[in-house]
Amino acid sequence: MKGRLLLLQVATPVLAIFFGMLIASVMILAIGRNPIDVYAVMVRFSLTRTDSLFSILFKTTPLIFAGLAVAMSFRASLFNIGVEGQYYIGAFCAALVGFGLRGLPAVVHLPLALLAAAGGGMVWALVPIALKLRRGAHEVITTIMMNYIASALLLYLINDVFRDPTQIGTPRVRTPVVAPAARVPSMGPLLAPLGLHGSDVEKLNLLLPLGIAVAVVLAYFLSRTRFGYEVRAVAFNPLAAEAAGIPNARVQFGMFMLSAGIAGLVGLNDILGFFGYLDIDFPKGLGFLGISVALLAKNNPLGVIPAALLFGFLDRGAAGVQFFARVPKEIIVILQAIIILAIVVAYELLTRYVRTQRKREAELVVTATPAAETAGS
Repeated sequence: MKGRLLLLQVATPVLAIFFGMLIASVMILAIGRNPIDVYAVMVRFSLTRTDSLFSILFKTTPLIFAGLAVAMSFRASLFNIGVEGQYYIGAFCAALVGFGLRGLPAVVHLPLALLAAAGGGMVWALVPIALKLRRGAHEVITTIMMNYIASALLLYLINDVFRDPTQIGTPRVRTPVVAPAARVPSMGPLLAPLGLHGSDVEKLNLLLPLGIAVAVVLAYFLSRTRFGYEVRAVAFNPLAAEAAGIPNARVQFGMFMLSAGIAGLVGLNDILGFFGYLDIDFPKGLGFLGISVALLAKNNPLGVIPAALLFGFLDRGAAGVQFFARVPKEIIVILQAIIILAIVVAYELLTRYVRTQRKREAELVVTATPAAETAGS
């Protein structure tokens, strides 16, 4: 049973991806293109060019943090749809610390900026989780509303309060430049001895290994610690967990804060890692894309890494098929959506199958026990 279950868990996302490709192929045929040629262009463009490979890794970095943020809340049966707003606020807090403090050494300034980002996300999540635990307000509604507030607040702060004075009178709306000591180091110097150079290589920064390290730590934390056991118990059966002395409210609060803290780091790839400032064109939608990543990974911290890579690959491939194959990039967006829908349906079918199999095994044990007792007497 365990071997078969493991095989099904591995096969489920793979089959969902192929199903999405099949549906997308029908759409590609409908616009007069050959699906095989289109997918071949996508693979060649994304995987045979150095600039594409590093662009995929750059796009993957924030998706790892976004996927982990969503997965942590889902693991406690909470739906943190507010990752979007939380990373807006986290990004602003990191930028504020970055340009507001001067003269600090990098060993102090950069950690302060990272802590400010995580703290900003957590503060923004306090209202939804407090309303959830104290008044029973559904976190989906409250976090969505907080997203809208965060978006409007961010635009106000960038444009009217902390706008770079050197940009006044120009169309450019951004904060002052972050101090060099608060910037995340590029991985370019580490990769240069390998003969890897160029702007796309320089864009890649140490947030990528940090995201991978966070995923590994969270995987250990959830599977090997007492609090991780409490999280699983609360998610599986909150009533039984409460009866066993596990404080549901404390566990849910802790996981929601952890989720929001990680969410605050989502936007730092652009602010502290590449551009060095927060502007009005700051990347949007990463929080909602993190929901897709978490679903594809089935809320497994380690599974978030390949899931984020897949979405980074699809995003880069969309540019390739649009330019070289003359196929609208919206086809790839549709492919992403179909994959997520297929994943949700497939995991639900898998859950029902496992439940049915365990019920049958339990019935066989109950049936076999009286027979063994009769034979013994």
